[in-house]
Amino acid sequence: MGRMIIRELLERFDRRDWKVLGKAISIVENQEEGCWEILNHAWKTAQEECLVVGITGAGGAGKSTLIDKLIRICRDRDRTVGVLAVDPSSPYTGGAMLGDRVRMNAHSSDPGVYIRSFASRGSFGGISQGAKYALYLYKAFGFDVIFLESLGVGQAETDISCFVDVTTVILAPGNGDAIQLAKAGTQEIADIFVINKGDKPEAEMLRLQLMAEFAVVPEEYRPLIVKTTAKDGTGVEELTDCFSQVSRRLLPARRIKQQIRIENEIFTGAACFYEPQLRRYAKELTQEVLAGTATPFEAAIRLGNKILIKDQGGIYMQMREAIQSRKSIRGYLPEPVSKEVLEQVGVEASGE
Repeated sequence: MGRMIIRELLERFDRRDWKVLGKAISIVENQEEGCWEILNHAWKTAQEECLVVGITGAGGAGKSTLIDKLIRICRDRDRTVGVLAVDPSSPYTGGAMLGDRVRMNAHSSDPGVYIRSFASRGSFGGISQGAKYALYLYKAFGFDVIFLESLGVGQAETDISCFVDVTTVILAPGNGDAIQLAKAGTQEIADIFVINKGDKPEAEMLRLQLMAEFAVVPEEYRPLIVKTTAKDGTGVEELTDCFSQVSRRLLPARRIKQQIRIENEIFTGAACFYEPQLRRYAKELTQEVLAGTATPFEAAIRLGNKILIKDQGGIYMQMREAIQSRKSIRGYLPEPVSKEVLEQVGVEASGE
């Protein structure tokens, strides 16, 4: 894809062309040509005033059904809505059902709603890398409200809290006792606890357990607790109001979240950019380990030494063996490698 085509795509994107939004998401999700140019543009034009709500919780808690009802209320209030939903990938086939879109199908013809599903593709933390990139596109596109739904998580997938303004943890009555509430993980990142399926007899007991759990927390830092029944919409209007209320309260923490998110993007961006080269060399090193000529830990160090940080900045992929033998170094860099850089990758800085 040439630069002219990418430039035309970005011009149409700025005009809020829905078809181009889908194309741009596909490019960044699959890291096709033009990916970084699109992401740079999205970062510079992102509208931070939009409200980003994270929805997480165990599988079967009713996340998608609840989002379906939240979309309806937001549209009644004349607010445009973008939804990013992550579904787990099969560890064997790599495929994903993307069933969230089925539950939200009633909004497929609404011009004020855009729903995109993503396969997790083995990512950790409950959110795929493609969904994280797409979030920047959503912000630049100018949605009023963005719902980011993580895949069904356990007690440690907490990445979502760094990418959203309000983190909502969905709980279902009858799925564990008070001991589960004391465990570290998703319970600690919640700004709002939603007890879904609130018509069950266990729902009130769960609400009392939550209240007792957070009784020692100062009121201004205490997460809100809301009971809903997604299938008939009970309590969803109240929950929608809570998003704006909590977002205003957490405004001072936005800067901290942004710093964590930027650090994460720099790291994962570099990892994504160089992953193909690193994986190719990792396959070669695997054969050496299998042959008994190296250990996995020695191989890991050699793989890490392929990343050479130049004095002026920027990351260059280098063959450690080529640096050590000082052969054809100008084929890699426009100038000789300094003694300091050689020492940085653990190579003896002896003569030519």
